[in-house]
Amino acid sequence: MAVKLLNSAVMPKEGQYSAYKISFQEFKLLLQKAHKRGELESYIGYPQNVELIRKWTGIEVPLNRAETDLNDGDEMLVMKLKYRVSNPADKGKEVGEDDFEFFYVRYRSL
Repeated sequence: MAVKLLNSAVMPKEGQYSAYKISFQEFKLLLQKAHKRGELESYIGYPQNVELIRKWTGIEVPLNRAETDLNDGDEMLVMKLKYRVSNPADKGKEVGEDDFEFFYVRYRSL
């Protein structure tokens, strides 16, 4: 089993997904536990989000824009912006924890 860290909510393959909104504090705790167990895999595709993770938790995750691969029993920790940036020129502007929603997702294959 792996814990996939993502900056968007995705369903990359057929299966059953159970998603639960969690607090910022829960997100950080689950991320730190997965990292400590060696189960954390980053699929964070934006340098700004990588920096936020480091700032929030002290964990340095790699930038990874690869397609997310899931196996039965995998979990996902998702940090998703609450809004869509309407003007592309605004991408990369400073954001903080209040700009995100956080989710814990369990995946089961069919």
